[in-house]
Amino acid sequence: MANFKIFQDNPDQAKVKIFGSNNAALNTDSSGNLTITSTGLAITAPTNGLMVTAPASGLAITPPTGGLAITPPTNGLTITSTGLAITAPTNGLTVTAPASGLAITPPTGGLAITPPTGGLLITSAGLAIISATTDVSATRANIIDTAGSGDTTYNVLGVRTWTFGVVNDSLATNAQALVKMQISPNGTNWLDEAGPVTINQNALSTLVTSIFLKYARVYYSAVNAASAVTLNIFFQGEL
Repeated sequence: MANFKIFQDNPDQAKVKIFGSNNAALNTDSSGNLTITSTGLAITAPTNGLMVTAPASGLAITPPTGGLAITPPTNGLTITSTGLAITAPTNGLTVTAPASGLAITPPTGGLAITPPTGGLLITSAGLAIISATTDVSATRANIIDTAGSGDTTYNVLGVRTWTFGVVNDSLATNAQALVKMQISPNGTNWLDEAGPVTINQNALSTLVTSIFLKYARVYYSAVNAASAVTLNIFFQGEL
């Protein structure tokens, strides 16, 4: 086209058609912007990474009919956002985790999952939910009081399931202990809920409740004042 001339006084109205190797014209939309459609468009990021800055109104990615596949780099894919919203298509959103597992780190304010109208369905051959636990133990040695006394008071209001375990760790074979569990709504007025149970030397007893109140404790005493008792008291629960 070196010998061709364009007779156009207004350059903005000059149009040039550029052909690719397959003799196909580049396509533009009604605004003159280049329209790129592809069944397999690959964008290769530079060595230091690719940054996409969305406008204030947000960034919308419309996947093709067969779905959108994002292949992360070797060191993983990091998405940082103060408000990232993913809208699943009609047939649902599938997240396939690698063999090492999928970790979701919630922000400081917590992670909120809003289920669809039909409910949230989680299917897995091995779904594990790890909850926080509490495990407290104490040793009460040389107990000779036969009247008894209350041990440490525990606030069980936020503990879903919990149990007291009491071990008689006395040295004397005839040293016996009498234990029971008490519950209270205010930490002052106590109700006997489990027991009393006699625990022999080297024996273990567990105390559980069938009634829920805010506070719980173990109440213990020696059966014989002449035989000192040593107790190991455990409080274990799942938060």
